[in-house]
Amino acid sequence: MGILVECPKCKVRGSVKRKVCKCGNQVQKSDSKNYWIEYYINGKRTRERIGRSKQAAENRLREVETAKAEGNHIKKNRSSMISLGEIYKWYLDLPEVISLSSYNTIKGRLGNPVYKIGEKLRVSELSLELIRQYPPLILHSQTPSK
Repeated sequence: MGILVECPKCKVRGSVKRKVCKCGNQVQKSDSKNYWIEYYINGKRTRERIGRSKQAAENRLREVETAKAEGNHIKKNRSSMISLGEIYKWYLDLPEVISLSSYNTIKGRLGNPVYKIGEKLRVSELSLELIRQYPPLILHSQTPSK
């Protein structure tokens, strides 16, 4: 059991102590590295992707170790597994949204950022930095024409 770090360049997972990846990338100095935890349940190895926070990975590993020691069922964090595209589809399938006259407009306006940011991106990985990278809406002020 332990915490793994994923190289942002080649996506290979390895020990947190590793400073340089096999591909030559400086893993420890990278801001975009992701953390994983690895543990065994009934002899079967299980890995969970936690995200960019080492502290969150340590906390989740501690939860798993406690649950195993107490003999409790290990609950997976559902929000860490749901993607942005799934939430988009769920929202558009709500009856109260479908009944709106502006349904097609909502579908288009929400679909564009979801597509640009990434449909498969997990909600737990969504960050303010990713949202800021999305091209902002340019609002033109209403100026009277001469």
